[in-house]
Amino acid sequence: MNSDLYSRNRMKSLQLVFIFLFVLSASILPAEESHMAAVGADVFFTVLEESRDEGSGVLIDVRTPGEYSNGHAPESVNIDFYGEDFRDRINNLNRNEVYFLYCRSGNRSGRTLKLMKELGFQNVYSLSGGWMRNSSRLLGLKEG
Repeated sequence: MNSDLYSRNRMKSLQLVFIFLFVLSASILPAEESHMAAVGADVFFTVLEESRDEGSGVLIDVRTPGEYSNGHAPESVNIDFYGEDFRDRINNLNRNEVYFLYCRSGNRSGRTLKLMKELGFQNVYSLSGGWMRNSSRLLGLKEG
């Protein structure tokens, strides 16, 4: 009989611990999941394709206009990292959109990722290796 009482008290204690942990986790976890990362080509192109299937996703080329004119991904937007209006153009983007960044090597897009995080963006992917490693895949993107 004592063991039954002990078991019931132990179960009640465990239930309280689980309730406490659930409430605690709900209060410290972010309400929306955020994705801010430099990623490899497989992840970058998979998430880009998924976003486009859902009707979202903006591809941004942060190279200079000269680099952009020598070849760029279809439907990409050129925002020159070295342009005087660069920060303003980034700051004016919709923070609820998903962004995919690339540059020549991944350096400027990585720095842009950091800036966008500071400005409060939630979903930004930077292509590691940039145009140098991924030009054929970027050029092969289908429009739409």
